[in-house]
Amino acid sequence: MIYVSMLLRDDIGPAATAARHEGSSGMSTIAEPGERGRPSSPAGDLGSFRSWGSWWRGRYGRQFLVELAICGGLFIAYRTIRVFTRTDLRAAFANARDIVRLEQWLGLPFEDNLQAFLLDHPTIIKLLNHYYVWFHFPTVIALLLWLYLRHPGRYRPVRNLLAFVTFAALLIHLVFPLAPPRMMTGFGFVDTMQIFGPSIYPQNALQGAANQIAAMPSLHFGWALIEAIAVVMTLTSRWRYVVIAHPVLMTLAIIATGNHWWIDAAAAAFLVLAGIGGWRVAARWVGDREWSWSRLRFGPVTHHTT
Repeated sequence: MIYVSMLLRDDIGPAATAARHEGSSGMSTIAEPGERGRPSSPAGDLGSFRSWGSWWRGRYGRQFLVELAICGGLFIAYRTIRVFTRTDLRAAFANARDIVRLEQWLGLPFEDNLQAFLLDHPTIIKLLNHYYVWFHFPTVIALLLWLYLRHPGRYRPVRNLLAFVTFAALLIHLVFPLAPPRMMTGFGFVDTMQIFGPSIYPQNALQGAANQIAAMPSLHFGWALIEAIAVVMTLTSRWRYVVIAHPVLMTLAIIATGNHWWIDAAAAAFLVLAGIGGWRVAARWVGDREWSWSRLRFGPVTHHTT
């Protein structure tokens, strides 16, 4: 981007250089034929070095690599924690039976009826299966790249909210393992992804890299809700509200495929709202102060001069 802006500037280049010579000496200077192709001057090399240094210190250099490292580290931690919290099947099935009783007490056990209705429409089931797979990780990656490159002011709050919701959910997965409806065949549920595809989970819940007994809260819905909020808060077009269809369709997908109970989506929504509320409270408390790693506390903003 720096090189593009340099090319677009009207004070850089041979014509501009000649114009500056004319303005300073009253006459134009024309390079001798032998001068063409000479090595660049030390001053020119220094300018190129400074331009490179400025680019490296900007958003597309060192900072971008740092963000990639942060997101990569968060993803590795996410996958690692999910692997180590997937073995307590007895507790997961017991908790699932408790969820069924809770939903019956609330009068809202509708997952089996919804799935039974959609099973009569295989095309819809197949579309929802693919939606469950392809609109989870790809969309969150696309959102973060879009915000970082086009709306940097929105990037860090959204990234922090995603990290908070994700790791809060992983903590809940650790203390409250929960089998999804597709594993509760005794209640009439089926695994639509095994029947219609694409099948991304092995039939043995202890195999594979994914934690299949981490139904509550649903990160599929939580991330979809954050993505919709981010787009609505960032864009100004009236068409931005179309993105609300994303969490709605994801809710339908996670229930229809038998991967989540409806209460899993409600728990994810609670985490998202708690994260937003906590961020606002923290921002109000921090105010104009900034964190000092040398003093390990918040202090007045210092203005660095170069």
